[in-house]
Amino acid sequence: GIAALTAEAILIPVRAGIAAAGGSVEYTVGGRDVRFYIEGRKRTFESKILPLFSAALAKPDFRPGVLQAARAALDRKITQNQSVALTVGIEMLDRAFYQDSDAGLPEYGLASTVAGLSSSDAFQFYRGTYRRNGAIISAVGDLSALSSKALQSLSTALQTGGSAPAAVKQLSLNGSSRQLVTHRAVPVAWLVAQYPAPSIGSKDFGPMLVLSTFVERTLSDVAEVPSIASRSFTQQAVGVIYNFDQRPANLIVYVDGGQGDPNRAFGTALTVVGLFGSTKLNGNIENMKAVARGRFLGEATTLEDRAWIAGVFAAQSGSPDYLSAGVSAISKVTAGDLQRVARKYLSSPTVALVLPRE
Repeated sequence: GIAALTAEAILIPVRAGIAAAGGSVEYTVGGRDVRFYIEGRKRTFESKILPLFSAALAKPDFRPGVLQAARAALDRKITQNQSVALTVGIEMLDRAFYQDSDAGLPEYGLASTVAGLSSSDAFQFYRGTYRRNGAIISAVGDLSALSSKALQSLSTALQTGGSAPAAVKQLSLNGSSRQLVTHRAVPVAWLVAQYPAPSIGSKDFGPMLVLSTFVERTLSDVAEVPSIASRSFTQQAVGVIYNFDQRPANLIVYVDGGQGDPNRAFGTALTVVGLFGSTKLNGNIENMKAVARGRFLGEATTLEDRAWIAGVFAAQSGSPDYLSAGVSAISKVTAGDLQRVARKYLSSPTVALVLPRE
């Protein structure tokens, strides 16, 4: 909550000015960092938009009035998140998967927690964590429009030195069950299953890229879901999300129970995923690898996606060249790799069920 409140407060005074200059700015709170994304037109990006954001980053305004507006904005985002069954399910699973870690906390915190945070809390968090060392600045688009010093202003806006990860203490979840259940104001039941997954630097990264694609296509075929281009993941009835940006990484499989009998749909989905580890894959997998390449490249279609994924690869592998790294990892995959990785990672899911309140 404090990470989201601080980021929201930093942006509130400059959102209007950036918009007036033809730009936009947003933020995302992750398990280990906060990511700001700034976009704008060439003619005003360096002269107006970047200076506005840099000034806000260097000297944020945490006065009570600004914090009150930030808190109201966060309350709206928290309420919206709690109405999306997939988001609720993923947050439940992260709580179990990332115990004693920031990654297990809700992206925007809880309304009750945010309500008790003060200007002093935001300033102390900013002073302790917004440091130059460890920050990654990634730029994409028409870079010829920027001078060599344009992005340096963002780095110099931050205080020198580094910061330690925010210490979070969470109570361990008691019980041996691997099934989490909650009720929300949603029209149908949803199943969200979470599996451990390899990181970018692992030899299993390429096989998991291929395997996750194969699992998603197989589930879609079994569920007889029509393929529609350009849908967000919350609009799809079944799907797979490979969160290789998180540490440790995980794989999410989700099913919308509104597609016929939910018990049958959920049972079939878990059975299908489990079969990959026990069934020998025969034949040519080149077509599967081609689809995986297309999916990997297609997930970075917007400028924001490209900037984000380049930063992730830079942080975890030392190189921002995610295109070459991803395609190369996929090209080396064999049928034996797929079965080995499926057996290693896809055998023991933790399941979240998000059910209607009625």
